[in-house]
Amino acid sequence: MTTRLDIASLIDDLGGASEVAKLCDVVRTAPYGWVRRNYVSSSVLEKLKSANPDLDIDNYFNEVDDDQDKTGRST
Repeated sequence: MTTRLDIASLIDDLGGASEVAKLCDVVRTAPYGWVRRNYVSSSVLEKLKSANPDLDIDNYFNEVDDDQDKTGRST
């Protein structure tokens, strides 16, 4: 078992891609890329937490089977 951040749910709960992009000072389409790549930088998470101090990021981490964690790409 591994743990994965549910980026899509986080973005939805914070008002959608456009709102999150404004909070992070990035282009409107950037949050879609984070979901597609299943990656968001720590600086983005810091900006989101600063803008939403009551946000409990831990709520967005889910356990997944190792099979679900494979992206189909080699590292």
